Amino acid sequence: MSKLSERLQECIEEAGFTQTELALKTGIGHSNISDYLSDKHTPSFGHFIALITVFHCSADYLLGLTEIHSEEKFLPVPPFSEQLRTILKLHGISQGKLMRDLNISASALYKWLTGAGPRTDTLKKLADYFGCSVDFLIGRVR
Repeated sequence: MSKLSERLQECIEEAGFTQTELALKTGIGHSNISDYLSDKHTPSFGHFIALITVFHCSADYLLGLTEIHSEEKFLPVPPFSEQLRTILKLHGISQGKLMRDLNISASALYKWLTGAGPRTDTLKKLADYFGCSVDFLIGRVR
């Protein structure tokens, strides 16, 4: 069982939700939630944002990167494309270097820069690469 599925189960229990109630609150299909809990799939960027929003927890906590279940006030999540461009500029890293260093395909990077965000496993790699929290990477903290 991954840390994500473990933490997701804990959050569901702490909130007193059933999987069906969580599906209704997040707009995520019940089968998707079941898949996340059983480690069959990882959440898409949009589903991940919906989960951390409903549970009022940090992205790093839900991913198992920190043990602190912070319920601080988080900023609204900007489009991932904007945040990624900002972080690349902040670190002086080109898109080509990012693709080479992390073995990211041009099509994946194109998707991130035009609206879609990466899956949770890639979010962790990106945060590690940039030396930041996932919450910073997705723009929830400054």
